[in-house]
Amino acid sequence: MYFDTNMASTAASRKPPVIPALLLLASAGTYAYLEYGAWQGYDLGLGNDYDWKIESVSDIGIDYRQVHPLKHYNVTSYRHQWMNAAILQAGVVFAVAQIYLLWSSRHRATQQTALLRTLRLLLAVTYAGGMVLFACVHGGPRERHWEIVGWHWTGLAMAGLAGNLSLVLISIMALSEIEKDGLHRLVSSTLGGFGLYCFYRFNTLGEWDYLTQLGLWQRGTLYPVLVWNVATAIFTIGAQFDGDEVEDKEGKRA
Repeated sequence: MYFDTNMASTAASRKPPVIPALLLLASAGTYAYLEYGAWQGYDLGLGNDYDWKIESVSDIGIDYRQVHPLKHYNVTSYRHQWMNAAILQAGVVFAVAQIYLLWSSRHRATQQTALLRTLRLLLAVTYAGGMVLFACVHGGPRERHWEIVGWHWTGLAMAGLAGNLSLVLISIMALSEIEKDGLHRLVSSTLGGFGLYCFYRFNTLGEWDYLTQLGLWQRGTLYPVLVWNVATAIFTIGAQFDGDEVEDKEGKRA
């Protein structure tokens, strides 16, 4: 019985890089924790309960007391910095993870894949830029008065389109063994398509009133990337153990 070191080396090289997966998982968990904490610090006034389908991420991130534009009473987000930090880190970490994957797979780059790799990089950077803009320029009455609120919605558009298009592109062009998996491709394309649909719905809500589900469709635009982070981490961590099983079976012979 002997152990084939060449096969072991090959099996190990097929394992997807775990560092970006851990970054993505930590980012999604951090986002969930920070947004939930921000909800707890959102004072709707008049004893009203928080409704995540109506109250938007934009409102939670506003750093001053405002008269609710749809319900017409004072609201204050006392933990606005939590929400904005969640958005910022999600954008930056996603871009860093994508850049890491592109760099670590550079030896497999070909002339045929150069355009798609460049597009994937641009989408990741655009997503990060959109999230930064979305978090740093708020969508409240003060910004409307200053006539800069358009930058807030531009940031949402950049993040919503680039982030979800990234998921669709990932289902087309794989950078790792995990992304070549049929189930992972299905998850990526489904999440990306759902996010784009939610972005469309958010932008076709018509005239807003106090029952308009801004939060539902805005979160539906942003959450697919976070869910993809978790799914990719699960696939990647699972592959580390699958690789060991393949190595044991192929590297040992009687």
